[in-house]
Amino acid sequence: MYTLWLIPDKSAYKKLSKLIIDLSTTHDTPKFEPHVTLLSGITDSRSVAIQNTEKLAKNCSPISAALTRIEFLEFYYRCLFFCTSKSTELMNVRSQAENLFEHTSISPFIPHVSFLYGSLPIFQKETIIAELGDSFFMDFRMPKLRLVKTQRTPEYWEFIEEYDL
Repeated sequence: MYTLWLIPDKSAYKKLSKLIIDLSTTHDTPKFEPHVTLLSGITDSRSVAIQNTEKLAKNCSPISAALTRIEFLEFYYRCLFFCTSKSTELMNVRSQAENLFEHTSISPFIPHVSFLYGSLPIFQKETIIAELGDSFFMDFRMPKLRLVKTQRTPEYWEFIEEYDL
């Protein structure tokens, strides 16, 4: 199973990465790279997935986004996350990806940047949200598209290819 990630620009990446590492160390949860999941559940063969990722990247330019608010769910991979603006360009790239790849993703597309995976009690999530406030709300660009093999848990995820948009 493969996933397409949009990777934030260097400045946003650095800031988000530090937050992810700090929180995962504090709460003993997995570390992972900051990203916006463009499409998950890709079932194409590795070679076809690489080929389609390259094709998609060639047809796209860097995508602008904004982190607008913090939310949480009772899902491991959306323990705490920043909601990301649904720009026209982002939604167009998502639509292109859905048409290019064989995938099992049937959930509605909710652009976001997770910053903590795991299972924490609600009071801990609310405390983290209060401590962060709006200090991470920012505009940024996503100039890279990455194909990742995302089976099992984050420590087993495998970087496959990355392309400039």
